[in-house]
Amino acid sequence: MRRRGHERGATLIEASLVMPIMIMIMIGTMELGLAFKDYLTVSFAGREAARVGALAGNDSDADCHIITAAMDGLGGRTQNLVGIQIFQADPDTGARLIGKTNTWVLAGTDPYDCANDWTITEKWPATTRETAFGPTSELDIIGVRIGYTHNWITGFPPFNGSFMVDEQTITRMEPESFE
Repeated sequence: MRRRGHERGATLIEASLVMPIMIMIMIGTMELGLAFKDYLTVSFAGREAARVGALAGNDSDADCHIITAAMDGLGGRTQNLVGIQIFQADPDTGARLIGKTNTWVLAGTDPYDCANDWTITEKWPATTRETAFGPTSELDIIGVRIGYTHNWITGFPPFNGSFMVDEQTITRMEPESFE
């Protein structure tokens, strides 16, 4: 009986040593899970926007359809949206072609109002996109790049500040044709 009395409180001490480590593991799992969710959301939105852009072809409202698809993919969450770029990509490397990028930055409150709530730098008009086999026998490659800032929630090291989720998707222009 005397031996058992010397071990009183040992469980409490062991728990107090292990509990901070367990809390840090739980916080880390939560923070990384939310960051991964934002990465997957931005990646999905970029793929959907590029798919819509490939189908919209050289329609004059193609960029607005792309922006709308990106906003649908983001679930309308715009508070951390940095911007959206719609660009022509090199068919061999997939790299953005210099001077062929439209940059869209949300300047208002309604992300679905392309005409009034976005600031646009247009260097690749939708009407100039090659959507049918012409003299070059090659369709344009369209790309969509979305920049989104992920803010860490807890602020515990190393989860303090924020980081940029920067995803891009490219696809070949394949507009629907009804002949």
